[in-house]
Amino acid sequence: MTINQINDQETEELSGERLDSSNTTRKKLVLIDGHAIIHRAFHAVPETLTTSKGENVNATFGFTSMLIKALLEEKPDYIAMTFDRPSPTFRHEQFTEYKAHRPTLPDNIRPQFARIHEVVEAFGIPIYEKDGFEADDVLGTLSVQANQQGVDTIIYTGDMDTLQLVNEHVVVKVAKRGITEITEYDEEGVKARYGFEPDKLPDYKGLVGDKSDNIPGVPGIGEKTASKLIAEYGSLENVLAHLDELKPKEQKLLREYSEQAKQSKFLATIVLDVPVQLDLEACRPEHMNRDKVLAIFRELEFRTMVEKVLSLFRQLGIPSAGEDSETSNGYERERAHKEEVREKAEPIPGQEEDLLLAPPVGVVPIMTPPPPPADDAEVILTDAIAKKATYKAGQGEEQVKDEEGEPAISDGPEQLDLFGSNEPAQEVVRRLRLPSLGGAPGEPQGTPIHIADENMVKATNTMVVNSEDSLQVLIKSMYDAGAFALDTETTSDDPWHADLVGISISMAAGEAYYIPVGHIHTIENQPPGTQLAKAYILEKIRQVLEDPSVQKYMHNAKYDMLILTRNGITPRGLAFDTMLGAYLTDPGRRGLGLKDQVFQRLGIVMTPISQLIGTGSKMISMAQVPIRLAADYAGADADMTLRLVEPIKSELRRHSLMNLYNSIELPLLPVLLKMEMYGVALDAAFLAELERTLAEQIRVLEHEIYDTVGHHFNINSTKQLGDILFGELKLPSGRKTKTGYSVSADVIESLRGKHPMVDYLLEYRQLTKLKSTYVDGLLALMDPVIGRVHTSFNQTVASSGRLSSSNPNLQNIPVRTEVGRQIRRAFIADPSFVLLTADYSQFELRILAHITHEPRLVEAFSKGEDIHTITAASLFNIPVAEVTKGQRRLAKTVVYAVLYGQSAFGLAQITGMSNSEASEFIKRYHETFPNIKGYVDSTLNQARIQGYVNTLFGRKRFFPEMRTLAFNERLALEREAINMPIQGGNADLIKIAMIRIQNELEKRKLKTRMILQVHDELVFEVAVEELERVKQLIKAMMEGVARLDVPIKVEMKVGRNWYEAEPME
Repeated sequence: MTINQINDQETEELSGERLDSSNTTRKKLVLIDGHAIIHRAFHAVPETLTTSKGENVNATFGFTSMLIKALLEEKPDYIAMTFDRPSPTFRHEQFTEYKAHRPTLPDNIRPQFARIHEVVEAFGIPIYEKDGFEADDVLGTLSVQANQQGVDTIIYTGDMDTLQLVNEHVVVKVAKRGITEITEYDEEGVKARYGFEPDKLPDYKGLVGDKSDNIPGVPGIGEKTASKLIAEYGSLENVLAHLDELKPKEQKLLREYSEQAKQSKFLATIVLDVPVQLDLEACRPEHMNRDKVLAIFRELEFRTMVEKVLSLFRQLGIPSAGEDSETSNGYERERAHKEEVREKAEPIPGQEEDLLLAPPVGVVPIMTPPPPPADDAEVILTDAIAKKATYKAGQGEEQVKDEEGEPAISDGPEQLDLFGSNEPAQEVVRRLRLPSLGGAPGEPQGTPIHIADENMVKATNTMVVNSEDSLQVLIKSMYDAGAFALDTETTSDDPWHADLVGISISMAAGEAYYIPVGHIHTIENQPPGTQLAKAYILEKIRQVLEDPSVQKYMHNAKYDMLILTRNGITPRGLAFDTMLGAYLTDPGRRGLGLKDQVFQRLGIVMTPISQLIGTGSKMISMAQVPIRLAADYAGADADMTLRLVEPIKSELRRHSLMNLYNSIELPLLPVLLKMEMYGVALDAAFLAELERTLAEQIRVLEHEIYDTVGHHFNINSTKQLGDILFGELKLPSGRKTKTGYSVSADVIESLRGKHPMVDYLLEYRQLTKLKSTYVDGLLALMDPVIGRVHTSFNQTVASSGRLSSSNPNLQNIPVRTEVGRQIRRAFIADPSFVLLTADYSQFELRILAHITHEPRLVEAFSKGEDIHTITAASLFNIPVAEVTKGQRRLAKTVVYAVLYGQSAFGLAQITGMSNSEASEFIKRYHETFPNIKGYVDSTLNQARIQGYVNTLFGRKRFFPEMRTLAFNERLALEREAINMPIQGGNADLIKIAMIRIQNELEKRKLKTRMILQVHDELVFEVAVEELERVKQLIKAMMEGVARLDVPIKVEMKVGRNWYEAEPME
């Protein structure tokens, strides 16, 4: 679970002014029950949420998120926090069994209490607690004192006991499902739930008790009876005074347990006179320390929470130190050429010339970053989140495939996902910018970037370049500097539909230049400011951008390079992509965006794009932003990219990753860019016909389903479908959600064969998914002019180092069913070309044989024997000649189960065998191939002790959190650790092959182009006259990519389309 995913669950509207208390008669105090919210957060947020140092922060994150949410939504005049003390309370003295049954705190929550106190202190919120009393007692006392001072109270808690405090001036908000679902209780709400007033709750608890606190109550008196008695008699004492009016059973129980009932009421009653004193002035939220909050957010790696807390600062009117001093005064220019640019720049109409010197708004400095650790210090970096190792295809890590293209280990029915989501094609929101482009391998030569510590906290001073003279001076300065950072501003995150708006350049920390090229009138129809003609700018700047001797630094370079390429410029000389470098330092990280990296590494909070273009229905285009505002924003992007170069390079060197970057990842960038530019040709007529065919088949299936059930209903309604399956048809139900029965894919698959309707439903779902995701999706994404689709190859997504693709996700073209395989027929070659596929055979198993030096594996591959048949013969203790297809299939499943760290239980789930049988098969496999067991053990040992595992080429995946996680989460990471050297090594080798093949194709000036990479397969569009020559070239380069203990084999096919490709000798 990632921090981004958690934030998605609780996205709130951040705008809004502070409540004008002058318009209200009473002010508002928010009280937070600290311990209750911490426990809710701990159980709501996965324990896999850790920092890069392995520190568990799930409770801290959830608690902080709730705190910010309360401040933003309530806009309180005052806020305070309560916590339980560790010492016993007066209730323990009265009843020694009070809360005695509660389990000890989980180990991972204990250290987080201190962290949360640090957060509360940074927020400037006073903490109220008292020995001998519980937090509830303090809450009650403070709410009474607030009322006496004319202030209303809102209590945030996870404890229903506090409902007894509700009155005209007190409202309680209870966190129910985790921390995102809040139920508000006022007087009417409590009465509606229990049938009596809030202050009667202790009387009610005196009768029913409270299991969570081990309050006994009266055995045999249930909730309904208790509610009825309290509603009728008003109090426990009055009930006991009228026992003769009750039913005989009730009389007997209450006479026998009357003293216990009184004691239970005493224990459940919240004290309202704890010796604490509410200081409202100390509770003002304006006491928040902005710099301390951002500092601890950086330490805890809460990058995705920064924008929310910045909105809170704005709501409270809390300035930063930087805004009070540095940014308000501006900066002296440090280079003479900048003065020359300013003198020659034309003023922007409607603005004073001094705006060119105006203080920047692009960044707000908050702190000086800590010095880097010593070279010999142990540095283990991974993201603030340890992710679970159960990936769905298209969601960060591709689905594991065997050598025949089938899922090697399946956790349910095939998941078909073209876009990396379940959205229909027409509603897909374009993904944010992804990876990068490239230059020559090896350490870049030229002007090194040295940034002094004092420059790290500078804001960016951006000059607008809007005259011919200033542009010429800038270009000369770029040549003189020999290196610069570059960023583009555009109208879309989709590079194929984005218009270029501006280009920003930075050659020194704190300085930037913005060249506007595509600004239009603002939404108020005001002119954007002076800008040169786009064609003029691009022609003038082309030479320096295409000069490979001038180094370029970018963040997410492939996007910017693609934008420039579409505008007639072929950039060369990329020396470093900070996004790709950051990814390699921790491939499990998801906070790779520029703003996240700048905050985490430099301690600088950058302006969110939403401040310029808005959000939702009111969002405008970047082209409509006035040039001056866009310049500050864009200039900061280029400046911060420049500042990131050396810190990220330094980290790459510390982890011995620079060679991997320079020899594999950087050279791969231009290869991927060319593949994206080429795209893949589609047969639109075939897709249109397939769409009609699938639509008719779906219509027939709908009628079959209706006929089987006996009436119409909405098949796509989760609730209606659940009611049909488990209500009307009485099929065995699976898990339930808060809205009804679950009808997820695995639940429906488990019902296969139990009713004809289920089989129709499974086929219906498969066909509707194929139609919406692949047929409709491909047609929607195809360029109608050239008939090709341009996917994005993502280099910084999969933690193993493998590539993924998106918009569309071509890694997931279905192959398990004939109707799914038909989709491949739509992928065709241009006239006079054919498609050539080259697929590594059993690549991961060959890498496993090399790494483990397992003699039997090496021998089998060296002799060209079928490894799964050999394995089956050993597992079943039969001659090779007697192995059946079913036994071979089972052996293959066992092989991949072991390879991907699957347990005996997991193997049993996949195959349907018993746990003992699965355990026996795994045992036999390890006995047959003992070196593999040794590999598994040594890899896990490395992950636990060193905190990382690596591939043969030095790629690393870090696991510092493995030492702190709970058992189930740790098992998931262990499976990932076992697999990573194999899958990551596979990724390294296929990337090397891609680089070499592309270089050779260009060197020989061939027409053939590489267009797809899917798992272990490369797809080429080959000119017919080049087929024989190219086939031999590709096969030789792929099979000769590395020298392993076993031969590397590549299977090749050729055809007019992907589906009809036939094997080649």
